[in-house]
Amino acid sequence: MEINDAATLANVAIRIGVLNSTQVEEAWHDLGSRNSAPEDFLRLMERRGYLTPFQSNKLLKGDKEGFFLGGYRILYRIAAGTFGRVYRCDDPHTGRSVAVKVLRKKWSEDKHKIELFTREGRMGMTLQHPNIVEILAVNHDRITRQYFIIMEFVEGGNLRDLLSIRKKLPMAEVLKVLEETTSALTYAFSRGVTHRDMKLTNILISSQGPVKLVDFGLAGGDVGFEDKDDAKVDRTVDYAGLERLTGAPTGDPRSDLYFLGCVAYELLTGRSPLEMSRSAMSRMSAKRFEQVTAMKPEEVDAPPAVFHLVETMMALDPALRFQTPSQLLDRIRELRLEADGKAKEQGKGTVRSIFLAESDERLQNLLREKLKERGYRVLIASDPMRAIDRFRQQPFDLLIVNASTTGSNGCYVFERILEDARRQQVACSGILLVDPEQSEWRDKMTGRPGISVLVQPVMYKQLLGAIRELL
Repeated sequence: MEINDAATLANVAIRIGVLNSTQVEEAWHDLGSRNSAPEDFLRLMERRGYLTPFQSNKLLKGDKEGFFLGGYRILYRIAAGTFGRVYRCDDPHTGRSVAVKVLRKKWSEDKHKIELFTREGRMGMTLQHPNIVEILAVNHDRITRQYFIIMEFVEGGNLRDLLSIRKKLPMAEVLKVLEETTSALTYAFSRGVTHRDMKLTNILISSQGPVKLVDFGLAGGDVGFEDKDDAKVDRTVDYAGLERLTGAPTGDPRSDLYFLGCVAYELLTGRSPLEMSRSAMSRMSAKRFEQVTAMKPEEVDAPPAVFHLVETMMALDPALRFQTPSQLLDRIRELRLEADGKAKEQGKGTVRSIFLAESDERLQNLLREKLKERGYRVLIASDPMRAIDRFRQQPFDLLIVNASTTGSNGCYVFERILEDARRQQVACSGILLVDPEQSEWRDKMTGRPGISVLVQPVMYKQLLGAIRELL
């Protein structure tokens, strides 16, 4: 259908559903004629916010489809890749914004690609975490034969967009990004899921909230890389090359930590630690991973501990990396607290340090804030074994272990650290929280000097009293 005037174009837009008659009548009042050029009509609708340039271009081309998907109105394209395209959309009834990821039409007959795509959506719907982009629905339009995933819209951009503007980020900001991303990985891993595609473009920086991890399309396993098309090259070769070199199994969580280390490296230095290439052969090469140059002190304004953090994340031997996301999360939080503590302790007296071994993240956050308000320096680990490493590096004044959530590992760590402190003549007290059925540990520790055993349920006031008594 040839469109020569604004009236014809307006009628098409009304029939399609992207404009209504009230909006069009406003245009006639401003334009003064229904015979105006279609381009003038569209520009006016854009200025009023009724149309987007994406919609205008489709109307001018005479397109009748591609304006709606899954009941949402398509506003504009956010991103595009070889596997799919992502659009910002809104609900025409409520105005709610969402992002819709659409499988490219060239893959709509490929059963393997369709399964990968729908699997990404199904996997994402099982993950509910503040640092993971929420998946709302996975669907298939039978008329257009398009497969699509509806997810929350994150106002902002990804880390690559940010780096293109700022070149590199300060240490404090990088540690915040790492903490929130690792928190997402920790949650996913607790549900048996690894990400398998850690990179700058899959970490979104929200302008109104937390960091968001997106695209669990390869979560939990490798899809293979025998197919040489670009979609496979982009999404699997980096992991496959690293794991072939190091002998790590497919789905190893330490691979996610390695590539998150690459993200940290690039955020701090402004350059990628790995040679970038579109060639699958180059990206599978062992030299690519063996020839990584260390970060230089003159290019990164950070203490040695931050250099050591990134080096540990990117250790070529998987056994030398952090072994789980929770271990990495604990260390990042320690570094953030150390940096915060140094700033606050200038000009003040000695601050007593407390190490808390607690697996419940809600209790971690609650106790951290309450004890910080009391003037204590608080270190927290989900994995109690981290307390042993920390005590060796720098002893703390008080160890609190919640055996209710950390179990026998927590009890073992509690006894070992306090025995080491006694033997080394280091002043360290301990509070062990136990369930009523953990009577063996309660009886074993009760009555020992410098130790308080509290039986659940324990109120905060009771815990605070024991802390004050011991310190």
